[in-house]
Amino acid sequence: MILGTSLYTSRIILSIIGIENFGIYNIVGGFVAVFSIISATMVASTQRYLTYELGKKDNHSQEFFGVAMNIHIGIGIILLLLFETIGLWFLNSRLNIAQDRIVAANWLYQCSIFTFLINVVSAPYLAIIISHEKMKAFAYINVIEVSLKLLIVYLLLLFSMDRLILYGIFLLFVSIFVRFIYALYCNAHFKESEYIWVKDTRYYKEMIRFAGLNFFGACSAILSSQGVNILLNLFFGVTVNAARGIALQVEAAITKFVNDFTTALNPQITKSYAAGDIEYMMELTYRGSKFSFFLFFFFSLPILIQTPLILSIWLKEVPEYTVIFIRYSLVIAMLNTLSYSLTTCAFATGNIKSLSIWLGCIRFSVLPLCYIVLNLGFSAYVVYVVSLIIDFILLFVRLKIVSHIIDVSMSVFFSNVILKVMPVVVLSVIVSCGLYLLISVDSFFTLIFFTMTTCFATGVLIYFWGFDKNEQLYVNKMIISKLNRN
Repeated sequence: MILGTSLYTSRIILSIIGIENFGIYNIVGGFVAVFSIISATMVASTQRYLTYELGKKDNHSQEFFGVAMNIHIGIGIILLLLFETIGLWFLNSRLNIAQDRIVAANWLYQCSIFTFLINVVSAPYLAIIISHEKMKAFAYINVIEVSLKLLIVYLLLLFSMDRLILYGIFLLFVSIFVRFIYALYCNAHFKESEYIWVKDTRYYKEMIRFAGLNFFGACSAILSSQGVNILLNLFFGVTVNAARGIALQVEAAITKFVNDFTTALNPQITKSYAAGDIEYMMELTYRGSKFSFFLFFFFSLPILIQTPLILSIWLKEVPEYTVIFIRYSLVIAMLNTLSYSLTTCAFATGNIKSLSIWLGCIRFSVLPLCYIVLNLGFSAYVVYVVSLIIDFILLFVRLKIVSHIIDVSMSVFFSNVILKVMPVVVLSVIVSCGLYLLISVDSFFTLIFFTMTTCFATGVLIYFWGFDKNEQLYVNKMIISKLNRN
């Protein structure tokens, strides 16, 4: 439901505000929104400590929550100063935006800043929900948020003022409302969410050290994402930014679905480490890597094969480069799913120094490499080729470092994960491409038939080829549990 609603919202907003405004939203709003990686980083850091404490008999989760809240407020103030100085200067003097849209861009920028700050300050509440594994509440609040974002798109039609400005204002209100719900839920259910002022500097030093290393990795991700977005704007203009924005929204919709699964699994990995059960932690890590990849692959394969037709049905006007951008975005994101649980495994130990430094330094190379290839006159899609190569390298670097932290063999990961997913990928692609050649997919109904057939074939291959007996039993229990709830 959330996946479909998110994609439908993207279609409507592009239709209502137009390609140029959508491109401005992607470059300006994205300039701030991409800093949500920082918020996600702090959620991960806070969640790690809360989950670890909950895994112990004598825990100090309330102290860590208070420390996390203070740190988040401090980060928010620092970033606000940066946004209102360097960011504002860059927006008005360097970005390739038409002069008659500068005022609207500034309004959107300010709304995006305050949306981001609200998300940063409320991040500890989200971390508490995840730490307690209250995924049903997490899912319900997500449904509310996605539904409100769809509602505000239709509300744009009721007003005559600039729709880009209005969209930014509405998104700010949605963010305030959703974060208020998070706070209310946590205060009603978790005693550690009651804020206390912590004077003991040991808590601050421990969390800041961990979060600082994690923050370094987040900054590199920001540069590789938004930096590429800015380069595309400088070399090609806002139309290409619109294409990238659509690609990112498709990727984000599927990634969010996969993240909901990994979010439920991550606390179990951390608690297993806190309890000293390393064997079970590694079992969960391998299972998480494999399940995350298969989930993303299951939803992505029909889109990868039928991208042009899906776009022609989904959007009234398709910006140039959108097809190839979507395909590359999905492949890159799919590759990254293999390392989700590996990162959680390293986080559980708290020993992330070498991981953060190495991954951060390698990610920083994306921006200069993309600038070089664009300056040489290559097409816009080449930035994705660069990103794909770098992310492929990152997978092996991450695996190598984690194998030293946990003291496990890389070959075990390959045999338990890589060698399980590759046959499924190859066979699924062969079956899907064969089906594509056999039938003429040129309408909405034939697309539905193709998608259902492809998903069924892929699901069967995943179940019988990709899962071992224990994983099949695990999936069976999940399905039965879902059916019993309904």
